[in-house]
Amino acid sequence: MKKNRNRNVRKLTAEERKRHAKKWLFTNRIKELVSSYSKKYGVSMSIAHYELLELGYKDEIAIQYYEKDGVEWEYKYDGYTGEMHVVPVGTEDWELCDF
Repeated sequence: MKKNRNRNVRKLTAEERKRHAKKWLFTNRIKELVSSYSKKYGVSMSIAHYELLELGYKDEIAIQYYEKDGVEWEYKYDGYTGEMHVVPVGTEDWELCDF
């Protein structure tokens, strides 16, 4: 059985949408992730933001928001969790728990 490749992506369920989005995001360089996702799949900006976070695009979203607001950013190492976080330049180590 051949899948219909022209299926309307706005009618996908949440799980189907995320599966489709993984492929779409992997093959395309998207400038504005949240708004592009929202427009493509016909969901609200908040749903688009949440689903992109679930797909692992937290850092990319933060970077886009910082750059849109003209904020310089950097990766900073969190000594408590061992993770790297995208934060505004000059963020103190003790402030990392807010991120």
